[in-house]
Amino acid sequence: MIEYFIKSENQDKIEKVPDFVRGCWVNVSNPDTKEIDFLVEKFKLNKANLLDGLDIHENPRFEIENKETYIYLTTPTSKIEQEYDSSFLVICSEKIFVTVSKYSLEIFEKILDVKRKFKNFTHSRNLLKILFFISGSFEKSTHRIIKKIKANRTNLSKLKNQDIERLIGDEDKLNYYISSFGATIQNYTKILRDKSLKFMKKDQEVIEDLIIDLNETLKLCQQTLKAISNMRNYYSTKLSNDLNKTVTVLTIFTIFLSIPTLIASIYGMNINLPFQTNLSLLPFLGILVVGIWILMFSILKRYKMI
Repeated sequence: MIEYFIKSENQDKIEKVPDFVRGCWVNVSNPDTKEIDFLVEKFKLNKANLLDGLDIHENPRFEIENKETYIYLTTPTSKIEQEYDSSFLVICSEKIFVTVSKYSLEIFEKILDVKRKFKNFTHSRNLLKILFFISGSFEKSTHRIIKKIKANRTNLSKLKNQDIERLIGDEDKLNYYISSFGATIQNYTKILRDKSLKFMKKDQEVIEDLIIDLNETLKLCQQTLKAISNMRNYYSTKLSNDLNKTVTVLTIFTIFLSIPTLIASIYGMNINLPFQTNLSLLPFLGILVVGIWILMFSILKRYKMI
């Protein structure tokens, strides 16, 4: 699907137009073969680069070809099953501004909302909006995970298997984020230094701040991963200790139960045994069993086995 967005001079909002207009934002999501061929022919784009932009696992990178800048970026998303982020492509030059993605991502739904106010609709400012959204999305997603981790840390003793499964999911998500952070930060730096992309001084300062924010978010992700690892280790240790306690209790119970069983089995045999005709034998055996129990309990208590 190919969509065209433009901002009129007399309005603070963008509008969707049916065809290409100079200065518009061309948003492409999940294009078919005909649409890809149309983009290549209409805007003289590199087809191989377009196809790379449709790969959700494409690494963030920065390329310049035929005076057009191809910027591959990664943003968090919840629209793709079993994925936490997705790559997309931004093509920027003096004549065109094109975004290409395999799926209709949240970043484009929010930025290209016709109800959203746009003061400036230049290529550089639109690219800045995308960079700002990506940085904010990573930061918000990381802080949501940190909030959940803190809530779980206050109730470590009450953690259940479901909580651990969620922690593992968050850990997997953070690993995805970290794997793309290095290249994303490098991309931001190249965008800032590239002379073909002209930014105002204020916009340059914003990009520098975004680079700092991404580095801080990266550190937060690494620290959170350590916290999750510590919580998993605690949970694993707790399970092992609980299992050992259960096995110990069952073993002691079996030993205590085996004593009267042994004595009853001996006097249940069909042979002559001492005092078997004595009427006081049963109370005596009961006292003997209790005495043995007390002795065993004292020994176990002394060696701190119970």
